Amino acid sequence: MENNKIFTVRALIIGAIFSFLIGAGNVYNLMVIKGSYMALDFTTPSAIFFIFFISLYNVLAKKFFPRFSLSAPEMILIYIMMIVSCAIPTMGLTLYLIPLIAGTKYYATPQNEWNKLFIPHLKKWTILHDENAIKWFFEGIPKGMRIPYEAWIKPLAYWLLLIIALYLAMIFIMVILRKQWMEKEKLNYPLTKAPLELIHSTENNLFKNKLFWLSFAIPFVIGCINGLNFYQPAIPKIELVRSIPIFRRTMNLQFRISFPMIGFTYFVNLPLSFSLWFFCLLTTIEQGYFNITGFGVSEFLPYNAARPLLGWQSLGALVVIVLYGLWLSKSHLKEVFRKAIRKERDESSNYEIVSYTVSFWGLVISLIIIFLWLITSGLSPLASLIFIFFAFIIFIGITRVIVEGGLAATRAPVIAPVITNSIIGSKNLGPSGLAALGLTFVYASDVRTFVMASVANGLKMLEEVKKKKRMVFWGIILSIFISLFSSIWTTLFLGYKHGAINANTWFFIAGPQYGWKYIVQELKKPTGPDLLYLGFAGIGAGITVFLQLMRMRFLWFPFHPLGFAFSTIMMTNALWFSIFIAWFIKFLILRYGGAQIYEKGKVFFIGLIVGQFVVNGLWLVIDFFTGETGNVLFWA
Repeated sequence: MENNKIFTVRALIIGAIFSFLIGAGNVYNLMVIKGSYMALDFTTPSAIFFIFFISLYNVLAKKFFPRFSLSAPEMILIYIMMIVSCAIPTMGLTLYLIPLIAGTKYYATPQNEWNKLFIPHLKKWTILHDENAIKWFFEGIPKGMRIPYEAWIKPLAYWLLLIIALYLAMIFIMVILRKQWMEKEKLNYPLTKAPLELIHSTENNLFKNKLFWLSFAIPFVIGCINGLNFYQPAIPKIELVRSIPIFRRTMNLQFRISFPMIGFTYFVNLPLSFSLWFFCLLTTIEQGYFNITGFGVSEFLPYNAARPLLGWQSLGALVVIVLYGLWLSKSHLKEVFRKAIRKERDESSNYEIVSYTVSFWGLVISLIIIFLWLITSGLSPLASLIFIFFAFIIFIGITRVIVEGGLAATRAPVIAPVITNSIIGSKNLGPSGLAALGLTFVYASDVRTFVMASVANGLKMLEEVKKKKRMVFWGIILSIFISLFSSIWTTLFLGYKHGAINANTWFFIAGPQYGWKYIVQELKKPTGPDLLYLGFAGIGAGITVFLQLMRMRFLWFPFHPLGFAFSTIMMTNALWFSIFIAWFIKFLILRYGGAQIYEKGKVFFIGLIVGQFVVNGLWLVIDFFTGETGNVLFWA
């Protein structure tokens, strides 16, 4: 480890440049190129794509121009800034925020009755009202007219106050939990393995390893063949997804080969990877039984429509896991609290990116801002508290399964606005409260990526750096602001230039209407607290308590509660087969080859991850220059 150059200004500048590229580039991809997704999930493909070429450059620079090479800490800082940036431009925020601000009034029609049901109850500063600004964003600006940026200033100012408070809360929570997760529980952070190997490629000779290039070539060659097929259909396409109908064709069992997921899962402990695919199949059988017997609900539940009751079952499990984890952390949390109120000397700034004092009080202030924002938007104090509690339970729980289970593509089993409505009841929330809940779909619904998980992985990568890390905090803050600016500006510019309805159909047509569909349903048929949903959450909680007790009592017990909690998620159902492949390979290697073969095999699975994301990025570059659109090589 080079300690003579730790975190430098040049690394901050390089990280800022790549943060801008990630923020603007991913928006440009989804609005113009419409190719492979590079910042949709926690996999952060854009960051791995760029760190691959930065590492190649560094190998050459150290050999021929040592003065211009980057140290490992510098590259870690750059990578952390990039993965934080990946959490913002698409599903993390921007491509939900901007379309909702403009689309709420754009998609209101006499038929859907939005203008009567909830729009009058929205605070004026939450959405756009300028008719020309709204229409031109979706349909393109008339020739000779100026883009009406000024119409966006007020709503964006209010929204960004909330978003910055939310991101700061996420950062501070991860700083507070870092020591517990990394040093006491020793979670293994599978998503950090590939970038760390790339960063240390000059020491470990990664680019001279034939096994790495062999595995790199598998997704790379398949990706190139499929990319060429898009241009020339005569070239046969290699299909990596198959499905079979089951339970009287009421659902499909999917078999998907995802090379990155195979790579990530290789680094997950066997009980957890086994539980992820096993419980996925088990809950599929459970849902299949519900389907053929007609047991279930007819209500539309966003992001959980296919398995609504089982989603609540998983939610109960997730709540137990997070609360149990916090209870295990009680001694550490007491230490943080004592230092924050100055009963103990706080020297945590020597090994954390910010001190515990700053983290504790920063978290308190951030949560107060979020709470006040929700109340101001029309949500009652009780509903705001319930929403914040479950939103952060979900954020922490998903982050936990990412850093422990390597489940790089996932989301919440039930989302926070639906939980809040189901506990309080839509008739008690009223139109104003439901309208305010609809706004939370921007950042608390399709949570397939968010800043907390990126920060958690980034802090793990800093473990090897023993000097002060304050600059990393400012690097994270800088990357957030740059990504927000570049992604928001690019979205507005391209929307007005080309017409947003011509861009990605989910983000600009279906997405802005999706959450309001649920709100309208609740407004038309207001109900009280839903005991059926809460009952299934209780069942999930009870099963999880049993699983946790069995794991504590019997070392041989093969089931992990996290696998049960995330077994009903749509992405788990899509990726279970890839998880199974990695589990089976690792099981055979450890059983018949031992730890030494397992260690040697790591580089092969890293190659699968890197190869997939490099080929994705290269074909986006090709598509950019050829002008072709819709060439999607990879989803998850």
